[in-house]
Amino acid sequence: MNENNQPAREPDTEKRILEASAKVFARKGKQGARMQDIADEAGINRTLLHYYFRSKDKLFDTVFEMVFARIFPAMTGIMSSELPFPERIELFIEAYTELLRENPFLPVFVFQEIYEDPDRLLKLFMSKGFDPESTLAQLRSEISTAGLGDMDPRHLFANMMGMVLFPFIGRPIFQAIAFQGDKDAYEEFLEERTSHIPQFMKLAFIGAGVQNQK
Repeated sequence: MNENNQPAREPDTEKRILEASAKVFARKGKQGARMQDIADEAGINRTLLHYYFRSKDKLFDTVFEMVFARIFPAMTGIMSSELPFPERIELFIEAYTELLRENPFLPVFVFQEIYEDPDRLLKLFMSKGFDPESTLAQLRSEISTAGLGDMDPRHLFANMMGMVLFPFIGRPIFQAIAFQGDKDAYEEFLEERTSHIPQFMKLAFIGAGVQNQK
């Protein structure tokens, strides 16, 4: 108990609430989620939930910041390193495939928020020093240095992110159609993509480089 006769906050309980909230928000969105849903997912009563987070809006903001904190450092750290450009792309793909395997709710959660508040994510990126124009200019320079000619960096980014994200976003239907609902086989498939996508990108780099030399 603290001096106000309130129970002491437990880090493990708060962590459990945040993880449960992320899952519920991913399934139902911010508007569809209820505090009772989150309490049930976390295995606590609603009174305790309100003690830690007094409103759904406050809880959503905290979860969104938590999700953002998982995504942004990895992306900027890899892409700003001194490694050769193709190696950075490979590490980026590997890191994000593993991140999504460990946190499969992330893409749905982020996309739902993008549709509900499209400016929110961009503002968060900008607040961390992300500059879209300079980033695209840097990518364009890296692509040229790598011998890929005048490839539009937006296509590279869209292709790369699409290959990583689609198996997670479309998991229910893709798992049902291509794997007959076999969850274990699908998990093996996701693990294989950690190495398959970088290999595919390398072949694309090599093919583009050869084509530009003709």
